Amino acid sequence: MKKLQKISIFFIFIVFILGFLSSCKNSKKDPYASIRDIKNPTFRDYLKIQKHLKKDKREYLKLFSISSKNGSNLQDKNYLKKAKEFRFVGKKRQMKPMYEKLYFNSSKEDKKRCIICYTSYNKNYPDGVERLKKALSLIGYKGHFIYRIGSWPNLDEGSLKYSHVLFAFKPFFFREVKNMGYENVLWLDSAILPLQSLDAIFKKIEKNGYFGYKANFILSEYINEYVLNLFDVSINQANFIQTIEAGILGLNLNSFVGNTILDNWQKSAENGGFYSARHDQNALSLIAYKLDLKKFEDSHISRPSEIKDITKDSIFFLDRSIPYWHGAAPA
Repeated sequence: MKKLQKISIFFIFIVFILGFLSSCKNSKKDPYASIRDIKNPTFRDYLKIQKHLKKDKREYLKLFSISSKNGSNLQDKNYLKKAKEFRFVGKKRQMKPMYEKLYFNSSKEDKKRCIICYTSYNKNYPDGVERLKKALSLIGYKGHFIYRIGSWPNLDEGSLKYSHVLFAFKPFFFREVKNMGYENVLWLDSAILPLQSLDAIFKKIEKNGYFGYKANFILSEYINEYVLNLFDVSINQANFIQTIEAGILGLNLNSFVGNTILDNWQKSAENGGFYSARHDQNALSLIAYKLDLKKFEDSHISRPSEIKDITKDSIFFLDRSIPYWHGAAPA
């Protein structure tokens, strides 16, 4: 059975690579080839990419339903729905991409702390950004907040050509703000609600080079052999690897470890390392494993997802009323 599974994964990627090479020769199948300026896409360019994501047959999407532990046994169609219905612009022409940089109790020149958040125009994700802005004001946050709704981060370095990769916007947004000179950067999904001061979190980011939470499942449950092979990790090893959440992640971009995490995470987004059911989360977990990072924390008290579990020690709340798609928890 395992032999058959390996052969099927290998076959999927041979077909995918051949299809990709063919699409490079035919601009109709490559949404990026016809974009005049990849660093300055137009509203129409985004519509073109959206159409490609929805209509084009992409063989690698089959990997989203493969588990190295359970075989081809992941039937959650949300994986494919995310990949096919991603929106860079709103359904109405006036719903254009939004970008804003806000300063909370700090000067424009102070780039020591920054919170970043990106959302697509799908469902009620943009509402989460508005709520996040209010929450940061209420808790007395000190630092900058940069967010995007729609479009794509780090366009100046041509990252739009990876916009078909689910959740690749996370490492690319970190890269964008690093290029802007920010030091300690905290990513928050739009479903995350800060409940109290984030001073302690930023101190941990600065001291350790990173901050994040452990997830409650083992890596092998949601990953495939193709991605494991990219990281030179065996199925047996994956059975013992704790996964890391990607909805809250802090990086000290002035530190060796913070930059190493970012470099590897971005590389994973570019080389197929996000092609599994937990996309960015699995890649981040493998990077943490390979770098032997031990300071990720338990989330139950600090980041509950049920109102009844909130205590005076809770720093964040994961609000599942801001889902990616019906019932799909953020990665």
